[in-house]
Amino acid sequence: MLIEKITSASFANGILRLQVATTNGRGEWVETGTLEIPGTLVAAVLSQMSTAASDISGQLASNEGDTDVKEEDKNGGKKSKKETKSKK
Repeated sequence: MLIEKITSASFANGILRLQVATTNGRGEWVETGTLEIPGTLVAAVLSQMSTAASDISGQLASNEGDTDVKEEDKNGGKKSKKETKSKK
């Protein structure tokens, strides 16, 4: 489920309910579903989401440093000079 926006939230009967939405092809908000989290678990779920987002952010940052390519030929090998023999 893609979530781009929380359109409404309520807490009733011990359950946090979050209506979520995304944009459609015409740029309009469309509700995509409801997240229902038991009230006793709200803090734990939010903490887990925060931890997961931080971990992914760290992984993305470390992957950006790995994209630097050394100066080698396009095939990944070392550049070499070919010697040509002249005919007499």
